[in-house]
Amino acid sequence: MNHNNENSNHVRFEVYSERRTIREYSLIPESDPEAKEQHISEHLMLQDIQRLAHSGDSEGVKELLLKFPESKREDLSTMLQKSTTEKGKKLEL
Repeated sequence: MNHNNENSNHVRFEVYSERRTIREYSLIPESDPEAKEQHISEHLMLQDIQRLAHSGDSEGVKELLLKFPESKREDLSTMLQKSTTEKGKKLEL
C-alpha cells in the first residue's frame, strides 16, 4: 500500500514540474509579430462572438463568424451552440 502512495506522489511531482515548464512556454512565437497580432485579434473576436451568442443575437454571430478563417467556422459554430444551450438559450445558425 505504501508503494502506491510513493508512485502517486512521484507522478504528482512530475505533473507539477511539467506545468511549471509549460507556464514559461509561449505558444505565440515572439519573433513573429504578425502571428501574435493575428492571435490577439482572433482572441478578441472570440470574446465578442461569445457575448453575442450568450445574448441570443444569432444575426450578429453569423456576421462575426464570417470574419474568422473558414477552417475555424464550423468548430466555432458548434462550440457556440453548445455553450448557449448550456445557458438555456437557443442559437440559430
